Amino acid sequence: MEALISVIVPVYGAESYLEKCVRSIMNQTYENLEIILVDDKSPDNSGELCDKLAKEDDRIVVIHREQNGGISAARNSGIDVAKGEFIGFSDCDDYMHARNFEILHRLVVDNDVDIAVADYLEIEDEDNDHPDEEINYDAIKIERLKGVECMNYLITALNTKTILPWNKLYRRKVFETKEKFRFPDGVNGEDDFCIPHLLCAADEVIYTDVSLYYWRKRPTSYSRSFKLSRTSYLYVLEEREEFLADKISDELKHRFLVHYMEILWDFYYLTSIHYPEEKELYQGMRQKFIRKYEENKDFLKISRKKKLKWDVFRKALFISDIWYKIDQVKRKTIRKIKGIDNYYN
Repeated sequence: MEALISVIVPVYGAESYLEKCVRSIMNQTYENLEIILVDDKSPDNSGELCDKLAKEDDRIVVIHREQNGGISAARNSGIDVAKGEFIGFSDCDDYMHARNFEILHRLVVDNDVDIAVADYLEIEDEDNDHPDEEINYDAIKIERLKGVECMNYLITALNTKTILPWNKLYRRKVFETKEKFRFPDGVNGEDDFCIPHLLCAADEVIYTDVSLYYWRKRPTSYSRSFKLSRTSYLYVLEEREEFLADKISDELKHRFLVHYMEILWDFYYLTSIHYPEEKELYQGMRQKFIRKYEENKDFLKISRKKKLKWDVFRKALFISDIWYKIDQVKRKTIRKIKGIDNYYN
């Protein structure tokens, strides 16, 4: 008999998309599934729809959380009750290729690895019937990597393919390390925290560029206003740096460092604009930026423009304020041209 795969779907505010998502899992060619729908106290009718779908398919398990805890808490609720030897995830507004779990499972088993990683397609919000491409399993190209090598190869070359939970299939054991690993509650950017831990817990990983998951590009998925809770993302980046300090290449360390400093710069301004009363918080961000720059100035290899921007932020804040305003105008113009809602502002 095929091994059981537990598929965990956090559900919140996706009534219009949920049925398409769940049916794409119900219709998988790999049939030995446990489909765990975690209703995270959704304010719409998503919870009732979960119950309705469960009546159609006895593979569906529904969890109704008593209070909203966020996507990490919902995923953890699913992991805690999952019975499968393998674990997969889906977001409630996306859907997947009919052979998604069949192919991911074969990749894990045939190659005796702990995690299989596939590509995904970004689809438009209204695309509810994206055709599945024919896939010849024997012709699939794969990359076989040690778990830690993934951090150096996949993240550097294919960052968005790596720092996501739902384009993968995991052996359960990567969640059951010495200290049971779970997604961190109450932080933003939890995937940047979790996926490095899971990849490093794997002995080996298989990557294929075959697209098996359809990620829906929803206009409403972009935040329309900056919230103070977003700053918890800084904690995620700091923890990731500490965890990976002795595991990754200098190239990846540099990439993560530059990203962290850009976020500090951005969050300093977003916090000072939207929460001017949080002076101690945003001034602390600038001090972190200055300290980080001084500690790594010989290691940093950045463009002249970026160096000038960062030097101005460190030494001439008034001029930096003007720079930020100009930068925001450029961002908004680009997003307007591309038809994307403004992010944060």
